[in-house]
Amino acid sequence: MGNCCSIDDNNHSNQNVKGAIYQQPPIYSQPPYPQPIYTQRPLPPLPISAQGPTYNFQHIQQTPIYNIPSPRINSYINDNSLQGDFGGYSSQSPIGIFGQPNAYDPQKEAANYDASDAASISSINAETTVESHCFNCTSKVVDIDLDGYPSEYCSDQCRKDASYAGFANPVCILCKEYPQVTNSKFCGKKRCRNLPKCYLCKVKDVHKGSLWCSKSCRDRTPNWQSLTVERANYMCLVCNREFALKGRDFCRDDCEQWVKTNVPCLLKLPQNAEKYKDVLNQFKIAWKHPHKRVPQVHSIWKIYCNNILNNRYNAYKAEVESIQQLKGKPFPKGEGQRTMSVGNEQRRFHGTKMKCQVGLKDNKICIDKQCSVCAIIREGYKLKYVGTGTISAAFQRFGSGIYFSGTSSKSDDYNEGSLINYLGANYKVMLLNKLVVGKGYALTKDAMTLTSPPDGYDSVLGEPSTSGNLNYDEVVVYKEEASIPQYLIVYETL
Repeated sequence: MGNCCSIDDNNHSNQNVKGAIYQQPPIYSQPPYPQPIYTQRPLPPLPISAQGPTYNFQHIQQTPIYNIPSPRINSYINDNSLQGDFGGYSSQSPIGIFGQPNAYDPQKEAANYDASDAASISSINAETTVESHCFNCTSKVVDIDLDGYPSEYCSDQCRKDASYAGFANPVCILCKEYPQVTNSKFCGKKRCRNLPKCYLCKVKDVHKGSLWCSKSCRDRTPNWQSLTVERANYMCLVCNREFALKGRDFCRDDCEQWVKTNVPCLLKLPQNAEKYKDVLNQFKIAWKHPHKRVPQVHSIWKIYCNNILNNRYNAYKAEVESIQQLKGKPFPKGEGQRTMSVGNEQRRFHGTKMKCQVGLKDNKICIDKQCSVCAIIREGYKLKYVGTGTISAAFQRFGSGIYFSGTSSKSDDYNEGSLINYLGANYKVMLLNKLVVGKGYALTKDAMTLTSPPDGYDSVLGEPSTSGNLNYDEVVVYKEEASIPQYLIVYETL
């Protein structure tokens, strides 16, 4: 732990801002794009297709044609048979791949969404969010927005009332009636969503997870199997319009290139994403202090670092692996059940101080010299700041190194400086990092004069012991390139 931030007093990335080559975002996507991290860099312009209902989905498809499914949660309504109000604000009725939609019940306060997702999302919300009430009427529980997170209102009527009173988001650019869904230019109505049409007939809306409106249209398309690609169950983190490609965070290369052009940046993980669930699970299981209650997680953000940090980290990992030959070897205390990855890479927590509201108010990475969280995201961990925190200065058990822990509640002890009051609630943040542990040297007692691991080792492992004075684990590395931040966890605290 400790405040191992990275701040260069003479040059804190202003040069990168002025010299950055900004890339026009892909035209097929409906913004929102994530807010760029520096105010000097403008937001991507709104595509022409988002200015009106003349969006032609087929015109902009490239080869190979990607399978453009609609979101699994609170997004497109996939059948033209729905009339009138076109279903609820931010959801639609459950629908099979080739079945008919159920009738929408306008009396339901909360949005409908796929039954397969309802259980998982509600269970996550129950554990990670606090039940909120409508900002307008204050008496009813809010429904769910398109990204799977709680919205601010309980019904369409409250949205309109709040919009008329000037308290809601700006109104949808098409219907001019309902406020925009967060991170979108449109409301949740089908008539405003610019839905893609069937690849073959070009008349009906596509079914979710498909390019076609029906099985017959699909089967009449020559070589239809070659037109599909495997997708993840969550939306692209950049354009938020199409499902991400399997194993990636983006729906296609243009969105990934946008991130590479705008690093470092943060993108919010949807609660139905496997990465979100994986990080959340690790955070909760690793909260071991019996006197501290497991906190409610507010949000989890994926961190995209610049190429310099990524390249030096990957080079160091490859170097350690070439020397130690660790891949595939069993962990010394794992009873042969688990084996090491390249360089014995592991994920460990780190707590430090924060001065801005990144992860709460927005995803802007600040340049405040006192904000260690943003400094680490921008420039990585710096040894020259080891021990500068009020707590870490007194607990350098294993010398002058960069400290991490597999116990999230232990890292929580070191991030009191990240406590932020936002909209009446107290929040803290924690970094989850990738770490090249390599060959670790185990210690159970203090060795405060260390400046490097013993010869032949790559890190020091602080292990709890009845004969020692360490209650929870620590991992200490003595090279800046041995670690890189991967996720920012924002959680509520009492």
